Amino acid sequence: MQKWLWIGLAVAVSVLLLAAFFITVKKRRADGGYRNEDLELEKEEPPSDREMSFWEHLAELRTRLIWAILFWSFGSVIAWVYYDKIWWLLVKPIEPALRKYEIPITLQSIFEPLLLKLQISAAAGLVIAFPGILYEIMAFIWPALYPHEKRFALKLIPISLILFGGGVFLAYNLIPVAALFMLQMGLPHMDNPGVKVQVLNFARQYLWSVAKVAAACGLLFQMPLVMTFLGKLGIVTAEGLIRYWRHAVVAIFTLSAIITPTIDPVNMTLLAGPIVGLYFLSVLLVYLTQLKSDR
Repeated sequence: MQKWLWIGLAVAVSVLLLAAFFITVKKRRADGGYRNEDLELEKEEPPSDREMSFWEHLAELRTRLIWAILFWSFGSVIAWVYYDKIWWLLVKPIEPALRKYEIPITLQSIFEPLLLKLQISAAAGLVIAFPGILYEIMAFIWPALYPHEKRFALKLIPISLILFGGGVFLAYNLIPVAALFMLQMGLPHMDNPGVKVQVLNFARQYLWSVAKVAAACGLLFQMPLVMTFLGKLGIVTAEGLIRYWRHAVVAIFTLSAIITPTIDPVNMTLLAGPIVGLYFLSVLLVYLTQLKSDR
């Protein structure tokens, strides 16, 4: 029930931010801030904001970064307030195994609970604040886009939110599976009931891993949209992405090794596999985008 409550809250915040964004766009169009979208592409002129100086763009970027950090901080505060609910939400998928193997949630020092709370609050805050951060990204690049690019970007915003939620959901359900697999494969079968095997440092390794990987997956799942948008702008091409696919796979596995908490190849492969699939999906989407543009 709590999981659906959080999902409903995230959807509500996303809808409010999208509504604010569309209202702002509509108001600017009514005020004559944007050119008529029915113009032919060859008649479109660069937006007037392209005349801004480098320092003005830098000041605008600083403002957007500050707002994005404020959104993240606000999300982290919300996560801090509801930390107990988030804690048990993270533990819930693996709770049956903890009871079966009689594994307590252990912490190794008196400083670790506070550090873990800060880390989980920061990761959960990023998930909560993502719609606001996405709004600031779009608000920064919006004035520099042509009308047909703006129409294309508006179509990507709902998909971006869905992909972010999908990445978080995948990590939330994937990490427990990997943890249970390693636990069942590694623990010996004890015939003597008086002998017990104690698993230490569970909270730091598992809870922080789920929170960190979930937030990272949500961001990494934006790759198809980012590549598609860059392909629409002509910055990347499908041929170039295919040419360097080996480099991309190596980079993805390296990043997965950094994100995952263990050195075993199982966790790394479980995380890298879907991301590699997203990379080739990005190649297909860029190809389709270029094909449509050529037509």
